[in-house]
Amino acid sequence: MAQSSPATLSVVIPVYNGTPYLPQLIDSLLAQTRRPDEVIFVDDGSTDGSAAMIERLGFGLAGLRVVGQRNQGQAVARNVGMREATGRYLAFVDADDVLDPAMYATLVGLAEDEQLDIAMGNAWNFYEGRKPDTLVYREVADTGVITGEAWFQQRWLARYLPHYSWMHVYRRSFVDRHGFSFPLADPHEDVVWVTETLLAARRFHFVPVPLHYYRKKRILSAPPSAMAGDGTFRRHKVVESSIYNTRALSEISARETLQPLTRKLIRREFVNRGSHIVRQIRDLSDPVQKAHYLRRVREERVFGVLWRNAAGVSQYWRVFRYHLFGYVLALAAQLSLLRRRTQQA
Repeated sequence: MAQSSPATLSVVIPVYNGTPYLPQLIDSLLAQTRRPDEVIFVDDGSTDGSAAMIERLGFGLAGLRVVGQRNQGQAVARNVGMREATGRYLAFVDADDVLDPAMYATLVGLAEDEQLDIAMGNAWNFYEGRKPDTLVYREVADTGVITGEAWFQQRWLARYLPHYSWMHVYRRSFVDRHGFSFPLADPHEDVVWVTETLLAARRFHFVPVPLHYYRKKRILSAPPSAMAGDGTFRRHKVVESSIYNTRALSEISARETLQPLTRKLIRREFVNRGSHIVRQIRDLSDPVQKAHYLRRVREERVFGVLWRNAAGVSQYWRVFRYHLFGYVLALAAQLSLLRRRTQQA
């Protein structure tokens, strides 16, 4: 009996309640001029019949699999899909996005011809007709084959590098050699993944052709946040991912193997963004939740990390200002909790 040839391309797609968007996504997968050899949907605890819709509409996709799990978030779902995948190349898609028919023919062909670790195309910000779509990267030229670190430097010198893993096709042996996986930092798990993979890639190529439609929804649907361990408040994923990414990027920037410019750029960006954690906490409506995260920022010495990595008067002033703001917020949160307890007594 003849053995089937090994898969070339595996596409991993996490899904949570994706029925409004799955028909368009699956149609775009079926329309690929170079179809994936495996399409692995990871149903992350959907309650709207997503799995049944995938099975019904995706019967023409080669290697279609639907893997079910209780809701654990997009990072876990992507990691589960990666473990299931057998292709020599990996790609990730969000369930609400749409692919250009030439997406995988272009990027897999490029990766094969040039022995790339990462092949990357451009994308459209897809506004569903509310306004004209815009390119993610405007007026950025074809890079040719360069290192991922060179691309990282180019983009941060221009102060613009969106962390979108779905714009890339990855060589699987490259991912496995470095042991990459998505950190449990939903909804910003792509920040560390994109940073780590780019800095490790010896052969990278960006082509400015738009190959992906990134749906910019007016209303985002997400499962309710999990309760904290003591059951007193709901965890806030954005705040938690911001704290995680600040610490992770600080550790990456300390690596002596990186070029000095790269380390400087990483520090500049995470110090600026990390200072905004206090603003995220300020906007929380639950005083218990707010007090918890202000205490966590203090106990984990987040502002100490930012201060040690700051450069120049403007960044030191930014860190000092937000640190002081955090103390004011913590005092206000404690007073709010005290009033609540007094009213409940």
